[in-house]
Amino acid sequence: MKKKYILLLMLLLIIIISICLIYRNNNNKEDTDIKVKYPIYEYYKLNKVITENINYYLKDNIDNYYFLYIDYKDYEYKEYISIVLYISYFTGGAHPNYEIKTINYNKNTNKFIDIDDLINRDNDILNKLSIYSREYFSNNDMFNDKVVFDMMIDGTKSIKDNYKYFNITSDGLIIYFNRYQIAPYYYGDYSITIPYNYLNLSIWNILFIW
Repeated sequence: MKKKYILLLMLLLIIIISICLIYRNNNNKEDTDIKVKYPIYEYYKLNKVITENINYYLKDNIDNYYFLYIDYKDYEYKEYISIVLYISYFTGGAHPNYEIKTINYNKNTNKFIDIDDLINRDNDILNKLSIYSREYFSNNDMFNDKVVFDMMIDGTKSIKDNYKYFNITSDGLIIYFNRYQIAPYYYGDYSITIPYNYLNLSIWNILFIW
């Protein structure tokens, strides 16, 4: 059964690449460049969510791109597979767009973990993430500028939207901040790794039995 799923996903990947090549040849934007990389696992449910994330950028918007690049990095820790997708594209305007998406999957339970799950395990988790993030970024000279500092303070408030992109890794919880969230576009995006002991290991021991 697992081999069947993998073969189906490989076929889907071939179809996606073929579509990209067809659009690249027929698109009136002569310099269109589309490069997509993503992982395939033995877990059907996880692969389905990954391809859904990829297809979001390919399905309806492909005519609009001058370029589209999707890459990834994945982590495995205990029973978790944790993936970050790096998406960059240009459809015209002042500059390209860059986005980060994350997927966290428990192999044992066949369930996904998001920020709501973390809050359900610890209703103070957002405050902990906010305090740690602000202390971390305040030590960076870049945030001495008042405008940038104010953006950072706003982008690290203890609200779900500020911490919805994360990875579960052996080193800690990686939090991703997209461009414009804590600094102007040209400063790029940022990530920080928060140790589990800061987040209270007793809470995380409960988390890891999902």
